[in-house]
Amino acid sequence: MTSKVSLKQDIIINLINNVPTALAIPTVAFIVSNTKATVTNWFINVLLAFVVSCIVYFIFPLGKIAIAVPSYFHIAPKNILGRLIGNIPVNFINVLIIGTTLNYYNLRQFPEFIFSLLATIAPIYLVSYLLSTITNIFADKLAFGTTNSIT
Repeated sequence: MTSKVSLKQDIIINLINNVPTALAIPTVAFIVSNTKATVTNWFINVLLAFVVSCIVYFIFPLGKIAIAVPSYFHIAPKNILGRLIGNIPVNFINVLIIGTTLNYYNLRQFPEFIFSLLATIAPIYLVSYLLSTITNIFADKLAFGTTNSIT
């Protein structure tokens, strides 16, 4: 388990993990849904995704989840397999909340935004999962000086 994370480490982890995710989720969503986005609309979606991702990071114990899930299966959470398994629920929470928020923001109609979310969540999850698995290694390295800490 990791020790208490400082504010500086929290900021580093948030920026390294959330900026690429916030760029990827709206981009993939627009591509998958075959929707033309203006630069302004894309930028607003990226900004909204980043803000929501930061809020999710501070509300949900994502670091504890990333450690608890592989540990439950008796897999060391600090090795690559542990990271891959631990990132499954963490990424699902992030993508589900960001995806729901962005779909509602863009469509603002019920149940259309739910159907849109269901139609786009799988490819968004896949891209986000791969991206966040990679960026988390860099976030740990920059925040803690090692890749042995998971947050």
